[in-house]
Amino acid sequence: MNKIKPIHLNPPTILALGFLSFIVFGTFLLKLPVAHNIEITWLQALFTATSAVTVTGLSVIDTGTAFSHFGQFIILCLIQLGGLGFMTFAILAALSLSPKIGLKQQIMAQDSLDQTSLSKVTFVAKGVVIYSIIFELIGAIILSFCFIPEFGIVKGIYTSIFFSISAFNNAGFSIFPDSLMSFQSNYLICISISFLYILGGLGFIVLMDIKK
Repeated sequence: MNKIKPIHLNPPTILALGFLSFIVFGTFLLKLPVAHNIEITWLQALFTATSAVTVTGLSVIDTGTAFSHFGQFIILCLIQLGGLGFMTFAILAALSLSPKIGLKQQIMAQDSLDQTSLSKVTFVAKGVVIYSIIFELIGAIILSFCFIPEFGIVKGIYTSIFFSISAFNNAGFSIFPDSLMSFQSNYLICISISFLYILGGLGFIVLMDIKK
């Protein structure tokens, strides 16, 4: 009886398959009836999921109109997963089961996080998540001073969180048909969103180097 040989994949292939799995899973979730207010095609769901995971920001349908709050939440999760990276979550999941990760996992993380030192991989993975949550939370709080008076507490907080995560991950998604054109003269929103784009674009590793 022939034994089934294990399939050995190199780190870049595993990373690519990881992002592909996010896109496929996200597509199926966005196609659920509870995820959209109007009927959308599989192609539209696939395009939206791909755009969210790759933080591209392109959209073939109006996000705020076409998708329900559940669908918008799925898009936010895909943005966060794509922005932080597949291996960042993989490392944290592995650490939750074991205090140490294997050499193969470290090498994959090294490629994903662009680190030359294996000893820094875990530190960087944790730092990226903490750094992202802190700045997204600060951004949401600042934006809430503008959106809560405009839309009320619940919708104002939700809108602030959505745009903070979208901006920090450089995703470009908006729940308004005209993006943020209605707020073009609001300095607090424009400056806050701009800073979130800059901080998210620089990333944790660059800011750590600047600090040193």
